[in-house]
Amino acid sequence: MIAKTATTREGRIAALAHRIWEEEGRPTGRDEQHWLRAASMIDTELAKLAAKPRTRAPSKKPMSKKTRKT
Repeated sequence: MIAKTATTREGRIAALAHRIWEEEGRPTGRDEQHWLRAASMIDTELAKLAAKPRTRAPSKKPMSKKTRKT
């Protein structure tokens, strides 16, 4: 079982490395390769997210008294 949650970078890497290990048939002695592969995948994903421009939601202007329905 994975001790760390998947919300931290390290936790996400551990979860992905475990999944890679299972997909490869649970081979022995490949834990470092699985970790490095998972770390590379997570870092690529994080870099893409960081490169995206952040957009702000349009601000909602309060309605004037004339346009409000009472």
